[in-house]
Amino acid sequence: MKEENQNGKERQIAEEQIDFRALLFKYIIHWPWFIGAVLLCLVGAWFYLHWATPIYNISATVLIKDEKKGGGTGLSSELEDMGLSGVMTSSKNIDNELEVLRSKTLVKEVVNQLNLYITYTDEDDFPAKGLYKTSPVQVSLTPQEAEKLSSPMVVEMTLQPKGSMDVNVTIGEKGYQKHFEKLPAIFPTDEGTLAFFQEADSVALQDGTKVPRMEKNVRHITATINKPMRVAKGYCNSLSIAPTSKTTSVAVISLKNSSLQRGQDFINQLLEMYNRNTNNDKNEIAQKTAEFIDERISIISKELGSTEADLETFKRDAGITDLSSEAQIALAGNAEYEKKSVENRTQISLVNDLRKYLRGNEYEVLPSNVGLQDAALIWSH
Repeated sequence: MKEENQNGKERQIAEEQIDFRALLFKYIIHWPWFIGAVLLCLVGAWFYLHWATPIYNISATVLIKDEKKGGGTGLSSELEDMGLSGVMTSSKNIDNELEVLRSKTLVKEVVNQLNLYITYTDEDDFPAKGLYKTSPVQVSLTPQEAEKLSSPMVVEMTLQPKGSMDVNVTIGEKGYQKHFEKLPAIFPTDEGTLAFFQEADSVALQDGTKVPRMEKNVRHITATINKPMRVAKGYCNSLSIAPTSKTTSVAVISLKNSSLQRGQDFINQLLEMYNRNTNNDKNEIAQKTAEFIDERISIISKELGSTEADLETFKRDAGITDLSSEAQIALAGNAEYEKKSVENRTQISLVNDLRKYLRGNEYEVLPSNVGLQDAALIWSH
């Protein structure tokens, strides 16, 4: 019985080995398809890496001064020392400042400052290559006019080697065409006035002057103008700002962008605009606080002046005098009285002595000054 069970197990293991081999040979027959699929994936990955636009992650670390987390004292703390803590309540904490940094208003200012609402593409490359600060032609449209666009404005430019240029402007279903013999040039449209400037490489002449380097081939450049607010929203979505920890005021700002230089310029300009706006806010708060304090001092001075005047009027009407002042006046008057009394007694004594002298020495000469203050008494005798 045991031998039969053992033979059955060996037979089952052999059948499993036979099934595995059959399955393996079944797939090995189609080996060309497996190799072809692997090669196709490798080729697809190579094309993707070669043609796909790289996305860079640009980051920077910034210290945000915060009064609650060791950012320094400042005007509010000085006012608290003066007992005016209710004048200006500080709301500068790390969370609020991070919200200001990622706000659409601040990002829009950066977009307008760097003209990021205008992008350039080199159509001569395959695939089309984005240009940042390397376009041979720069297009200008004010942010106010760009904000009023109903749809993106596409400006197709064909730059000839001799400097002339053909322009085709498309806005939705509306189009404009123009030919310029040379640059710079201006192109008025219903949506706004476009200005074109040539930014080709310069060549230094013998006299030191620089002239634009002429293009050897025809260049096809496309400029796309979008609403600044729409562009700002896109940058806000790709912008990340977070503190390094809950106990510090250090934050990490990172931005994902297809241009490394553009991302660096954006972050630098963002921090510059943030510092500028913060300083302006501080100056405005300080000015308002100074005006408030001056106003309160003026009001208090007027109130004190009117109070003293009312008190003086009340004392005068009620016949109440200032005892300390009256005492000082009385003492001064008493001293002056004593002085006059002594002087008068001295003069009386001199007069009596002079009278006795006159009675006893009738024919003798008197001295010119015997100490009498009134000279008429001497001349009368």
